[in-house]
Amino acid sequence: HTGTIGKLGCLSFNGNKIITTGGGGMILTDDEKLAEKARYLTTQAKDDPVRYIHNEIGYNFRLTNIQAAMGVAQLEQLPEFLDRKKNIFSRYNTALQDIAGLAIASVPGYAVNNHWMNLLQIDSEAYGEDRDALMQRLEETGIQTRPVWTLNHLQKPYQGCQNYRIEKAMELVKKSLCLPSSTNLTDNNIENVFKQLNG
Repeated sequence: HTGTIGKLGCLSFNGNKIITTGGGGMILTDDEKLAEKARYLTTQAKDDPVRYIHNEIGYNFRLTNIQAAMGVAQLEQLPEFLDRKKNIFSRYNTALQDIAGLAIASVPGYAVNNHWMNLLQIDSEAYGEDRDALMQRLEETGIQTRPVWTLNHLQKPYQGCQNYRIEKAMELVKKSLCLPSSTNLTDNNIENVFKQLNG
C-alpha cells in the first residue's frame, strides 16, 4: 500500500484528498526510533518544555485535535468514498470511449488505484483541441479543471539538480488534464462534463 514502502511514508490530508482534515498529513513507520524522532521534531524539538530548551531545529507540524477528529470521522466513510471514486472513474472511462482523441489514464496492471484524480489524456490532432484550449472552454462553462503539476526538475529551486531519463513526462504534461473528481460530484455534474467534452 502507498506509504508502506521504505522506512517512512507520508500521507497528505490536504483539502483535495479522499480523506481530508483540511490540511496536514501523517508520517507512517514501523520503526519505533524513527517514530520517536518524528514526534520529537514535529513537537518543536523541545528538550525541556518548561524552560523551552531546543537542542535541534523543531517544527510545529501536528494536526489539531479538531483536525484529527475530522480525519477519523472521514475514515469511517472511506469505503463509500472509494466506491464513489471508482464509480466516477468508470463513468468517465465508459463515456470517453466514444469521443475520438480523449481517454482516461489507465490503471497499471500492478496496482489497485483509488481513483483520487481522473487524468484526461488528449490527442489534440484526433480531438481537434489541445489541453489549454479545452481547459479554457470548460472554464467558460463553469467546469474547473487543472493541468497536471509542473515537473520538479523545471521548478526554479530544482533546475540545477540532477535528473534522470526524463523521456515521456514532458509530453504527458502537455496532453493531460485533471478532470473534476470529488466524491461530492453529482451524476448531473458528471453528465455536464461529458456534454462539454463531446461539444
